[in-house]
Amino acid sequence: MKTIAIPQFYCGPSGQKGLYNRQEVGLARAFAALGCRAVVLYPAPGAAAPTVENPEPNVKIYYLPVRKLGAQAFFSSWQVLLDEQVDAVHVMGDNSPGVPSLYRFCRKHGILFYSQLGALKSTSGRAAVRAVMDLLLRRNLAIYKKTPTFAKTPAVATELQSLGVPCAGLMPVGLDTAIIPDVPGTRADLRRALKLDVDAKIFVFVGRLDAYKKPLDLVPLLEAAPDWQGTQGAELARLLAARGLAARCRMIPQLPNESVHVYYHACDAFVNLNDQEIFGMSLLEAMFAGCPPVVRHAPGPDLIIEDGLSGWLCSTVPQLAEALGRITPEMGAAAQRRINEHFLWQNSAELALTLLPAKGNRHG
Repeated sequence: MKTIAIPQFYCGPSGQKGLYNRQEVGLARAFAALGCRAVVLYPAPGAAAPTVENPEPNVKIYYLPVRKLGAQAFFSSWQVLLDEQVDAVHVMGDNSPGVPSLYRFCRKHGILFYSQLGALKSTSGRAAVRAVMDLLLRRNLAIYKKTPTFAKTPAVATELQSLGVPCAGLMPVGLDTAIIPDVPGTRADLRRALKLDVDAKIFVFVGRLDAYKKPLDLVPLLEAAPDWQGTQGAELARLLAARGLAARCRMIPQLPNESVHVYYHACDAFVNLNDQEIFGMSLLEAMFAGCPPVVRHAPGPDLIIEDGLSGWLCSTVPQLAEALGRITPEMGAAAQRRINEHFLWQNSAELALTLLPAKGNRHG
């Protein structure tokens, strides 16, 4: 039985357990379903000792003490890879400065190293941080040039080629459907339970209120789409109140991931405003629920959505507002089919396993 490790180098505020459909765990479940063992390595800044979870057979999750610099994790040891008899590491490290140490360890111990990349250049709002991260990226590029490297989107594939990195192919992000709850009841029933207007047209926005998500564009979007309501986070309150829009929004600072799915089923459309969206896990979740997406053009949405069939791709706020009036139930059904057919983790796991020998095991 092959064992694949999936390390996470990011330790910022996004993607917290219970609040997010975690990519690493979803991929681990897909590997297990294909007859492998999967070991997920999450950084745990400030932890005194490792902790371990075994959520299901052949899936193991470690939370390991790490050093932290900003949102980047630095693992002090990769000994766990030998302890778990790992055959390969599936790296989604992008421009993380922790990647080189992992590569050196794998090369020394004969562990297959391959990557699935979603971004290369830093997107930090601070120019100094961007400059340093882009400089450090050169070390990662040298590794990616000599190891199998997949791109999550066509945009990243093009960028890899421009940087002299051979791209092994597209390996999109998938959705972990195992943790998505069943949501029984009609849309009207769900709205009554959530105390939402049964007759109104309602769109949902799910995301952190950071600048790159463009949440403040919800204000002109609501003004341009007067028949719609929105679900948002708390920091929009001042602007919404100033424009007389506060009564038309329900602002929810945070929800457990399992609760978010009720809103996908209760709403008429899903809105994403980030024009740099790498993939968008909430976009996949909404489409899986049959909630039609109306989103800005970005690398992830441009790959996922068939414009005019399984959602609408737009460039400006007025275009988004106009598109909200053109969604249909058929579009929701097409969105659901699109995810089921192309964006589940099994597809990525099957592609990754082609890199490993079909027979034999390095550990006997």
